[in-house]
Amino acid sequence: MGGAKNGLVRQYGHGKIVFGLVLGCLVAMVMVTGCRRGGNAGDSKPRFAFVVNVPTDRFWDIAYAGCLKAASEEDVIVEFHAPNEATAQQQKQIVEALMARGMDGMAISPLNPESLAPLIDQASEMFPVVCQDSDLCADPNNCESKRFCYIGTDNVQLGRHIGELLKKALPDGGKVAIFVGKLDVQNAIERQRGVLESLEGSNCEVIGTFLDGGIPSEAKRVATDVLAKNPDLAGCVGLWGYNAPQVVNALSDSPDRNVVVVGSDESVETMAAVADRTQYAAVAQQPYEFGYKSIKILSQLARGESVELPENKQVFVPTYNIVPDNVEQVDKEIRQKLELVGQLRKDYGK
Repeated sequence: MGGAKNGLVRQYGHGKIVFGLVLGCLVAMVMVTGCRRGGNAGDSKPRFAFVVNVPTDRFWDIAYAGCLKAASEEDVIVEFHAPNEATAQQQKQIVEALMARGMDGMAISPLNPESLAPLIDQASEMFPVVCQDSDLCADPNNCESKRFCYIGTDNVQLGRHIGELLKKALPDGGKVAIFVGKLDVQNAIERQRGVLESLEGSNCEVIGTFLDGGIPSEAKRVATDVLAKNPDLAGCVGLWGYNAPQVVNALSDSPDRNVVVVGSDESVETMAAVADRTQYAAVAQQPYEFGYKSIKILSQLARGESVELPENKQVFVPTYNIVPDNVEQVDKEIRQKLELVGQLRKDYGK
């Protein structure tokens, strides 16, 4: 669906979701009359699932902290679900199990939009589904998905920010390699696009985008191979959180090489590499806000309240740069958020 359409009604079991366009504003008002789903007998609290795309890492720990903070404010339960492997098939199994049990809502970072879209549409007939971190829709203005909305980064803009940092670090340009797990995931597609747009017309030459299959342990091997075959490489871009640290690890075997590395997110390895200046910078998202906003919106829907959304149903969370000057403060703030997991999981998590 591309934006709101007057009179469009979607059923969630006995509930319904109605979309209407607010005149004079670029805001869609979404109103839901919710109902309790089956499978939670004896538990009066709404129960939501937060489904991620990898076996879990610091990024998703931060996101879950946001989920739990919102859950404590809304008095709901948030289940955390991570696949054993970063595959669409494993995510399908998780979603199918949640559908069989019955939930009050789900927030998911879908791995393969084409593969998962039909199943997420089926789930959306049973309970509201929010896409977070990565969307199902390549074009939000012409989106057929039944997902309620997308919450996360403007990934094209994130890619552009990475490109701008790279150009700043390489004023004379040079050859550049891009690294990411997979290119059938919407956030990877969009970030790559942003980097290429930013570097277009510059004196930076992109030699290719190199994949590790979404397996962090493979990322160093891939980076080592690319570095060995391109001794004149000037810069490396990591589109997913683990990519840049693995490039740094590969470069540690060749300490005399001077290659600028720019990555994304705020893993422990990224923070350490930026602090010791083996990584130039990272463009960080705010996964805490992904989790917090997802549960806030799902809670509103469970209560039958209206939710205001942009017309394209994308809720963007700003990014920020991690550089040597702010890395210590950023790390302190992240650790404070992670403390919430231990404090709140018992009462509001699973």
